[in-house]
Amino acid sequence: MELFNFKRSYKIERLVYLAIVFILLGGCKNEGKHEKVHELVLFDFEEGMPTEFITPQDATFELKEDNNNKFLQVNNGFTIRETGVKLLSPQDKPWDLSSYYQVKADVSNVGDEDIQVELFVGNDPDGLLRWYCSDYVDLVPGERKTITVDLAWTPWIFKPQIEVNGLRGVPGKIKADLTKVTELTFCSRYATQPNNFTVDNVRAVGEYEVRNPEGFFPFVDEFGQYMHGDWKNKMHSEEELKEQAKIELDYLAEATGPKERGAYGGWTAGPELEATGFFRTEKRDGKWWIVDPEGYLFWTAGLNCVASDAVFTGTSQRENYFKFLPGQDSPLGQFYAEGTHASHGFYKDKLPFKTYNFYQSNLFRKYGDAWLDKFRETAHLRIKDWGMNTIGFVSDFGATRQHKTPYVGSIWINGTPKIEGSEGFWGKFHDVFDPNFRIAVRNSIATQKEGANDPWCIGYFVDNELSWGQLGSLSLGTLKSPATQPSKIEFVNDLKTKYLQIGHLNIVWESDYDSWEALLQSTSTPDAKKAGPDLVAFYEKIADTYFKVINEELKKVAPKQNYLGCRFAWANNEVVLHAASKYLDIMSFNKYEYSVENFTLPEGMDKPVMIGEFHFGALDRGSFHVGIKKAKDQAERGQMYQDYIHGALRHPNIVGAHWFQYLDEPNTGRFDGENYNVGFVDICDNPYEELIDKVKETTYSMYEYRINNSANN
Repeated sequence: MELFNFKRSYKIERLVYLAIVFILLGGCKNEGKHEKVHELVLFDFEEGMPTEFITPQDATFELKEDNNNKFLQVNNGFTIRETGVKLLSPQDKPWDLSSYYQVKADVSNVGDEDIQVELFVGNDPDGLLRWYCSDYVDLVPGERKTITVDLAWTPWIFKPQIEVNGLRGVPGKIKADLTKVTELTFCSRYATQPNNFTVDNVRAVGEYEVRNPEGFFPFVDEFGQYMHGDWKNKMHSEEELKEQAKIELDYLAEATGPKERGAYGGWTAGPELEATGFFRTEKRDGKWWIVDPEGYLFWTAGLNCVASDAVFTGTSQRENYFKFLPGQDSPLGQFYAEGTHASHGFYKDKLPFKTYNFYQSNLFRKYGDAWLDKFRETAHLRIKDWGMNTIGFVSDFGATRQHKTPYVGSIWINGTPKIEGSEGFWGKFHDVFDPNFRIAVRNSIATQKEGANDPWCIGYFVDNELSWGQLGSLSLGTLKSPATQPSKIEFVNDLKTKYLQIGHLNIVWESDYDSWEALLQSTSTPDAKKAGPDLVAFYEKIADTYFKVINEELKKVAPKQNYLGCRFAWANNEVVLHAASKYLDIMSFNKYEYSVENFTLPEGMDKPVMIGEFHFGALDRGSFHVGIKKAKDQAERGQMYQDYIHGALRHPNIVGAHWFQYLDEPNTGRFDGENYNVGFVDICDNPYEELIDKVKETTYSMYEYRINNSANN
């Protein structure tokens, strides 16, 4: 296959750019004053293969040439998380990228399968900082794109850099220490089979506008908005807040929402199926659907965190960030609270910490003492007007109990013993073989069963984004744990049953344990390949037990509700998904992608699927962080919503998708520092009009669209 000549194209673009710069500067009249392109070429492979600067990871590499253009081809395996290559700086000459806004690289898919190619700039020991300095592109076979990694939160920076704590996206801040970068990692993201991609023209580009940080503090006004900028629908007074609320409420009082909808939001123009009085699933004409209590087809278009208390921000040790914080005893002082949880970030080791909820205070400014009732009423009216039909994960019980909009329940399995040797972004994994695990599951369901046997409750998400890790990883974590760990005792007993004698195991694992007791006492791990079948078998047993126990206990309490699973995120292997599919009514995945049209389940698996989270964010309305998927502005957020939902509607297994979340996160960060522009409404409770217009264009016709369109159609 002939490859497009990236280098030639890139060089042409660069020559055109230089010509434009030359013309704008007045040609030869400005001789000696021509603008210099701010660029550092890191790798272009034209001078051959610098093999000492390339380290493969479950991959091989080779230099290729096409149309007089040389590039690197990477041939990947799929046994590790970051299968690909590391491109290294000279040992004594790390790259100083602190003056460049972006790193770009041209990549192409030269294999036969859809892939995602990911680029990490640097290897910061802080996993979050490393993640910030990364991005990826989706590539179908034969496709070529440029990966672009932004190295600062804004195209301008403060000089000198200033310390701002407790928020992930910070205006004027370079994302990490980029003065001594020693590596760039190119990998196939979440690979499940061998694949091949190319890399070329790796370069750092873009010169920052430098600003003086003097006068930056405080940077948040009395409404929780960014002070040092203006934009469409920014609020400047309480009068504006109230006027904007009146305009919207007057409109909503007359709005009727989409036509042909039943009491629960099902499609009354579609077929009438068996009405059981509760939500269920059914496959019809090759596509999975939810069927609502009235027997109408239902596709769940939802919003997570429809709750006014979802957006508090810490004020302790950051009081100078805020232009105005009310007195504790003033009417606005009621919105102070105490934060008792912080999984990551500034407040993780500062518990408890003082918080303030600007969103609630703005509702109070609008509606007075009836602010909470008005929040709930308005949320229902908005969701209906927006053509949506579900209140999603961790939302306001006061709203869901009004029985105006279907909803999902949320259960967290708390108080369980953990596998001490395991690790994950949100914490260690449950020890499902400890007898107290089932007790903890039973107690957690009993105390969080809101919605049980309620026809308006679609079902329950239980837990969230568990870290299943690579295939067999939980088994390795088990072996790292103390001898008293119940899961370890279970694993060793399984091995005893299989091998009978420790010597037989030693032959297979090529290990040297003196006895079964020695294996139990050891916290070292075996060679993952040699012990692979045993590690995978016990890993599968962990997954099966986890879903089985929860399903059994949940169905005792809420037999009429669907078990929606744990909202799989990141990479998920077939072993876990097969175990889950035996017990889940609907499989849930948090998929932060630009499209889910090509989402696949393991071969032979046919289950309904719900997207638990997705979003797109932008920086055009005073926010500092776009969230996980980037848009250029609010209009593009809307277009991306439509593209995503249309792709989901075309997919035969997907029965719904829920956006994270209803409200913007606070500019000064939630408990873990997230400060994303991901809301349908801003901190002042005003909807993003351009986004909402596109949402309505999408949802009002979603049933007809699903009926009339198929994947890749």
